[in-house]
Amino acid sequence: MTTPTSAELRSQAAHSSALIKVAGAFWLSAFMIVMVAAIGWIVVAATAGDYYSSSKAVRDAATAGSGLLSQLGSVHATKDWLLPFAILGFAMFIAGFGIAFVNILKNVRLRGNTMAAALPELLARKNQN
Repeated sequence: MTTPTSAELRSQAAHSSALIKVAGAFWLSAFMIVMVAAIGWIVVAATAGDYYSSSKAVRDAATAGSGLLSQLGSVHATKDWLLPFAILGFAMFIAGFGIAFVNILKNVRLRGNTMAAALPELLARKNQN
């Protein structure tokens, strides 16, 4: 494996990595998804509160098509998709960190190659003095 020249290293360092922008997009998307899920949970909680504010006898006596059964159906239907939606948001957040760490690893390698290229010159200057 050959050490890159200083000109190659300068050109690599001058280019901004698109990976950090992708990671930022993942983080922003994850934030929005989690916030939508949180709002959804608040709506489910309010609907469930309305449903359970009725007495047990009234809830059990509700007929098909009544508002109480509609509220119960909304609570059950909404909570079934909210949890996977929130998990998707957290997964995107973690994926953004993975992408950012790939960018960090790339920069660490660049710094190591830069040091390997500059060290002989630095040692030569030190020995001249």
